[in-house]
Amino acid sequence: MDSMQILIGLLKMGGGLGIFLLGMIIMTDGLKSLAGGMIHALLVRFTKSPLSGAITGALSTAILQSSSATTVAAVGFVAAGLMEFPQALGIVFGANVGTTITGWIVALFGFKLHLSILVMPLILVGTLMNLFGRRKMARAGYAIAGFGLIFVGLVFIQEGMSGFQDILNFTDLPGDSWSGRLKLLGLGILFTLVTQSSSAGVAATLTALYTGLVSFEQAAVLVIGMDVATAVTAVIASIGSSVQARRTGFSHLIYNVFTGLLALLLLTPYIRIANGLAPGFVENDAEIALVAFHTFFNVVGVAAILPFTRHFARLMERLIPERLPVYLRRLDKGLLKQPALALDALKETMADEISQLLHCLKIRLDPRLSPSVRKLSEIDLAIEAMYDYIDDLHLEKQEHPAWISLLELIHTLDHLETLFELCEPDTDFIRSGEYAIDRLREALREKISRIEADIRRHEWADAYRTASEMLEVLTRQVEVLRPEIIAAIAGKTIGTDEGGRHLDQLNWLERIAFHLERMLYHYQKSEGKEKSEKKR
Repeated sequence: MDSMQILIGLLKMGGGLGIFLLGMIIMTDGLKSLAGGMIHALLVRFTKSPLSGAITGALSTAILQSSSATTVAAVGFVAAGLMEFPQALGIVFGANVGTTITGWIVALFGFKLHLSILVMPLILVGTLMNLFGRRKMARAGYAIAGFGLIFVGLVFIQEGMSGFQDILNFTDLPGDSWSGRLKLLGLGILFTLVTQSSSAGVAATLTALYTGLVSFEQAAVLVIGMDVATAVTAVIASIGSSVQARRTGFSHLIYNVFTGLLALLLLTPYIRIANGLAPGFVENDAEIALVAFHTFFNVVGVAAILPFTRHFARLMERLIPERLPVYLRRLDKGLLKQPALALDALKETMADEISQLLHCLKIRLDPRLSPSVRKLSEIDLAIEAMYDYIDDLHLEKQEHPAWISLLELIHTLDHLETLFELCEPDTDFIRSGEYAIDRLREALREKISRIEADIRRHEWADAYRTASEMLEVLTRQVEVLRPEIIAAIAGKTIGTDEGGRHLDQLNWLERIAFHLERMLYHYQKSEGKEKSEKKR
């Protein structure tokens, strides 16, 4: 093989790898735009435990063909308060299993069925769909064209490698030598760090195995190294990011190192058992055996770690502690790149502050008590932080549901701020049974307790109805009491100063009831729970 043939072979391999990566990017982008929103919604809906998280993480990664998209979504869900960290870890662990689907596609369709010729028309069809189709059809066309390019890239990689059997060999790195395996592990890690794609590395390794450049043992160790390297990329990406992103990145790394060590220990037993069950399987169907091993050790890794997920999560929370104040923890600036998640984070933060403010209001309505100055200060800072977050959140009016939700949250925050001002200790209480103000104030406290109970159950529509009923009753009672107080002032039964303070208290109670009802109305409407009410 002369130097020109070597150069051509290298160019084919490099170009083939580039086309494969391009195909993966196009297919992934198409699938994400086609089904990304639905997948994210299903992740939140069905992730109730680390186990369900692992299952949904595996399925979503298999569909989206991107473990990064799944992992980033999981980090966002935790940061937005939509799920707990252990549940998100389940998604991350499951994503590793989902990535193995790429190897199955390459092994089954690229080598076994030889679809390289058949995908040419597929690329044309996909491109035409993207050019002339609209919305879903255009996105589907993008994904189809990317799928076709993957196999075109495989053909070039295969052709480029086919002439290197006599030049390249790994005899100095034997599969049954631990030192050799560690060197191959390092090569696998390096390859993925350079290409930023474990899928491309697995495809190249399968092609090298198919053309006889490497043995099964060597290919398996290379794939293990590529699996470990995906987490190294995640750690690098998480540096300087939010606490949740760093916890997830380092959790992924620790888990992948654990799975990689487990895979090295399982490799020899796997070969023996596979050949025992189906003699000659590893030699005769090496590509299938390799992707089966890739799936096998990832499934075993998930099964081994899942029972300890919550303990693992607590360890990571201690190793990477949260240093931000409570009211800022969800308002992660990194989520602003995903407006839907940023909106969820804002909504969850607002829900927390509503609960905190209701507690302070309930204390404020008791003449014997006074809200904590520190707690009021935290609420004040949280309101300011939420306004700043809204300033940084950019939505287009075309994003109709999100846009409407944002408008309702701004309304909510406006009423929340007014309630905060009403909660500040600047009203002098006069205990007076004569004008029933004490009973009115106590009734308001009881209603707020009921609203708090509704909110704890996440029944925002019920909380709004309670507040609406409370406002209606209080308004009727104030309409009766106010003329009585004014008549008492006119009849000299009470002085103007005392009567004025009674009227101020009535106005104060009425304003609390009004802004509380409006705040809850807009908040539950931001969740799409109330359709028939009109804004006041």
